[in-house]
Amino acid sequence: MKNGFILKKLLVNVGILFVVITLNFFLPRLIYSDPATPYYAGVPEDAVALRQAIREEYGFDKPMFVQYLVYLGKLLRFDFGTSYIYKEPVFNVMFKRIPWSLVLSLSTLVISVTLGIIFGAVAAKNRGKWQDSTILRLSTLSTAIPTFWLAMVSVMLFAFTIPVFPYRGAMTEGYTLVMNKPLFAGVFFGSVLLTVILYLIFRKGFLTFTVPLVGLAAAVGVSIPFDDIADIAYHAFLPVVITAIGSTISYALLVRNSMISVVNEDYILTARAKGVPARKILFGHTFRNALLPLVTSIGLGISGLIGGSVLMEQIFTWPGMGNLLLEANNNGDFQLAQAILLLFAIITIAANFITDLIYHKLDPRVGIV
Repeated sequence: MKNGFILKKLLVNVGILFVVITLNFFLPRLIYSDPATPYYAGVPEDAVALRQAIREEYGFDKPMFVQYLVYLGKLLRFDFGTSYIYKEPVFNVMFKRIPWSLVLSLSTLVISVTLGIIFGAVAAKNRGKWQDSTILRLSTLSTAIPTFWLAMVSVMLFAFTIPVFPYRGAMTEGYTLVMNKPLFAGVFFGSVLLTVILYLIFRKGFLTFTVPLVGLAAAVGVSIPFDDIADIAYHAFLPVVITAIGSTISYALLVRNSMISVVNEDYILTARAKGVPARKILFGHTFRNALLPLVTSIGLGISGLIGGSVLMEQIFTWPGMGNLLLEANNNGDFQLAQAILLLFAIITIAANFITDLIYHKLDPRVGIV
């Protein structure tokens, strides 16, 4: 049953990915009658031979269906084409920006989920008291204030009026990130191998997620000098905190409401009657009820972080994928834009797939829809 569930979900997500790939190919070509138009910048209209050479260079001279098949073939080889802006393979351009987006999005996710669980549990435990009312008021306030407005105000306040934090970039100007790539790869893939071994021995599902994450953190810690890490953290503080504020309150409210909804259930009352400690009831029984909606919300939150990265990276001049997408769009580099949008779609589909698996693990009654 478990393998059947995974297989069905996998097939569904592969189908969705195929649809996304197809739309990602055809939609940009609907914008221009001639898809090579952005590449004609600076080329006179009467330079027919030069324009034809450009079309042939990028494969726009072939029939649309042939272009589509070529596009699919290149994707299988991880060949996303050549960037019109940077004059180098799109994969190389994205590879330089992906780590910076991961710094922003993963830091925000970890902080917001952790604090959201803590604040939500505190509010549920102290229902009707000042802790609870504070969480409720903050949720209303965070909904009323747009995150992008808060980001712009924070830049004006903490970067100019009170110059405490930098307002642009991911590192101090002149710094170059030094990374021991072989050491990073060795530690990280070593942790993945260790995960497989431990799972085969103990059959514990949580090892599948925790050990690689710990290995990733350890790999970063041992392969990048501390001064570089400190400088990156200093530059990332404002964008991470501002982005995490709204999602932290949302997670806290979700955990609070989910925990409160079961406080009068029979199994909770029975546990109290048996003298089970209040803390064990709180985290061992009521919090388990909050896990299902929390997992779903985290999966959706990853998609939200990806979508919001364009705006936040633009405000803080962060050199991530969001800024790169905007740059590609403004300069008509749609091969680069296609690759970034496809990457965003893959991350979203993968996040939803993992969410479904965790959801099924927590509640085996959940089947394929």
